[in-house]
Amino acid sequence: MSGSDLGLRTLAACVFVPLVLVLSWWGDWALLALVLLIVGRASWEFFHLAGEAGHRPARVLGILLCIGWCLYVDLVGFTNLHHLLLGLALLCLLAALHTGVQGFTTNAATTMFGVVYVGVLGSGPLWIARDGHIGVISGPLICIVFVCVWLTDSAAYFGGRAWGVRKLLPSVSPAKTRIGFVTGLVGGLVPLVAQPLVPQVSLMELAGLLLVVSLGGQVGDLVESALKRDFGVKDAPGIIPGHGGFLDRFDSYLLAFPLTYLYFWVFANPAP
Repeated sequence: MSGSDLGLRTLAACVFVPLVLVLSWWGDWALLALVLLIVGRASWEFFHLAGEAGHRPARVLGILLCIGWCLYVDLVGFTNLHHLLLGLALLCLLAALHTGVQGFTTNAATTMFGVVYVGVLGSGPLWIARDGHIGVISGPLICIVFVCVWLTDSAAYFGGRAWGVRKLLPSVSPAKTRIGFVTGLVGGLVPLVAQPLVPQVSLMELAGLLLVVSLGGQVGDLVESALKRDFGVKDAPGIIPGHGGFLDRFDSYLLAFPLTYLYFWVFANPAP
């Protein structure tokens, strides 16, 4: 990354980071608006890339299903989600029939994957906020997860640039190194200092969460890299100066927040 690119990226972060944190802390409609913005744009980018790669997913339907899933989770909650999933699968199959027999399986599977990858996983913050138990601390917790993801990304980049020699998964992401992966995990632990913001969560529970989020965030980055290489593109359509598209910027987000929810569901038990 050149000096000018790094400066542009830093300037954009100075604008977007406070905005994301304020909306996350505020919660309610503000959090919903943030999630809809991320999921709406990221789903458009996904289906655009799939189309550029020669697939024919149901783009409009896929985007609407991603947004609809988030609205359902926010407005209705977790009631009858299995029925909703069945409906999503059926709609994706029916939409693929419109493209004909050639590529039917790929087209249907691409639409379904996009809805699950961007819509279902992207609704993670809403799961945290709308769960009656975790929701007590959702605002500060969501902010901590965002900061963990960002610090992981920065620590992995600068650590890998300074000391990285051996590649992590060169066939997926040639720039990522093993040292960068480790420094990313270390950087992701910095938000431990924010533990007083979530007193219901012990220091050890928060440390475990940050490790899970940091690991999941880096895996999410690798998943998006694999996806772009499979589609034959380098970056998603750019929109954020110095950061590329929403898929590039929020790839870690797509795994970090679902893992946060699952972490509390399986391991931790924050008290009301």
